[in-house]
Amino acid sequence: MSSKSEKHNLLGQDVKEATNTPHSPSPPPLSEKKLPLGDGLFKENKAIPTKTAREFYHTESTVTTTTSYTTSGLNRDLTRLVIIAAATAATLGYDVGIMAAAIQPLQAQLSLSSVQKEFAMGSLNFVAAAGALLGGNFANGQGRKPTIQLCGWLFIAGTLLMALAPDYWVLLLGRIVTGLGVGVSFVVAPVFLSEVAPTDQRGSLNTVFDVAINGGILMGYIVGFLVELSPIPDDWKWRVMLGMGILLPVLVLYNLALLPESPRYLVMKNQPDEAHQVLEQLGSEDAASTVASIQDELDNESTATPGFRDIVSNVAHLSVGMKLALGLGFWQQVTGTEAVLYYSADFLEQAGLASPTQRLLGNCFVGLCKLTPELIAMRVVDRIGRRPLMLGSALSLCISTFLLGTAFFFSWSPVLVVLLLCAVMASFSLGLGPFTFLVASEMLGLSERATGMTLCAAVNRSTSGLVALTAVSLNEALGGSGFFFLYAMIGFVSLPYYYTQLPETSGMSLEELAARNRGEVGIEASPTNNTLSKIDERKRLGQATV
Repeated sequence: MSSKSEKHNLLGQDVKEATNTPHSPSPPPLSEKKLPLGDGLFKENKAIPTKTAREFYHTESTVTTTTSYTTSGLNRDLTRLVIIAAATAATLGYDVGIMAAAIQPLQAQLSLSSVQKEFAMGSLNFVAAAGALLGGNFANGQGRKPTIQLCGWLFIAGTLLMALAPDYWVLLLGRIVTGLGVGVSFVVAPVFLSEVAPTDQRGSLNTVFDVAINGGILMGYIVGFLVELSPIPDDWKWRVMLGMGILLPVLVLYNLALLPESPRYLVMKNQPDEAHQVLEQLGSEDAASTVASIQDELDNESTATPGFRDIVSNVAHLSVGMKLALGLGFWQQVTGTEAVLYYSADFLEQAGLASPTQRLLGNCFVGLCKLTPELIAMRVVDRIGRRPLMLGSALSLCISTFLLGTAFFFSWSPVLVVLLLCAVMASFSLGLGPFTFLVASEMLGLSERATGMTLCAAVNRSTSGLVALTAVSLNEALGGSGFFFLYAMIGFVSLPYYYTQLPETSGMSLEELAARNRGEVGIEASPTNNTLSKIDERKRLGQATV
């Protein structure tokens, strides 16, 4: 049995919503439809009943139907899910921070050449691109939750190999295994968070992914600084630094049983009952309408979601979301910020900080300035919008990178160099850092989301790897000033792309965005439009929307 009540969707239309009882019968078998999730590398065909969820829950629904929460905040289960997903992201951030701290003593003890140093740092991101391809396929086939488990085991194995490495080749093997975990996590964590987050909190909750990465980076910097000050023998310091990275993935694996599967993934796999149960567990009081809305999105999406071969051979005909995901993944990393993260100690030494302790302390300030702006952006993104923050971030990144090149050109004081390194990281963290993967995941339809985020992460990590792999050689060839002038110029080239291609996605459900990308609804999302005013009205009534 079900009870119906009149409500309005975000477009102001009347919508019939239904609430299902806990002991509803199983849905009857209906006509089936194939839902291909791509071919080649991403091929997967699952039989999905065309109207199973909608008919089972007796819900007359449109793609703009939303679900309200019983409270205005996050319930315990959703909070726990966000924390565990954040711990997964913090693991890969810790690797970035601790390698920046450990690379100089590690290079001295293992007698690494400049080329070996570049490969040790940059190889992880190239492998992460392959890990992203593995992660997307695994997430589509096995689920979001098992994919997080795969991340944990890869991080543990890679950390042990690096910490115990007797020579360069074992260290490189550890970097490769860890890189696979990084690539997988870059796909599954943003997808998982976007698929469970309420609409009016999706921006801030998805920012948790990048905030956690930066928290992990800062943690790595701080641990490196403290280990450097400790009485641990010098030959063991870098091993202790790397070895402590095992704690976060162990924590994730231990608590993984507490995570539910993504409700959108469950509907995609023809499990509406389980999806309904997860939504209620996460605090939804209108789970039936959300399940039907997700099914509507699947019914209306193209039956031929592009796979790897499609993308290589037919780029011009990719979906709007797929094109944007690939572009955002590339432009986020091509401006050189990864080099600052990995080689900040080298740049500080080049600027005149001779003491390892001073350089590691400088790293800590850089990490703090990368994290703090994201905490601010996280609180305002759903009010201000994604587009203004990302455009401002791109512009300020160009300016601060150019000033950093100027500082090296005129041999400004090391203190000014530290401040400008902090400014570069702060500029990145105001928008490009936290919201690139958020906007990419929002603009992709449900059946193409894992594949799209896989390719976005693959492009992103490949670009990042190229930056890290060439940073030492470019710095030696061009000097600090030439290095940063080069990346400032690339940053200015990126501005027209962001201005012309970046949409606003605030205030719209994932199903609404999918419908807009298909041209089915003519709604412009912006922080001042009617969409957000209706969200604000619901929040005043003590509700939140999914």
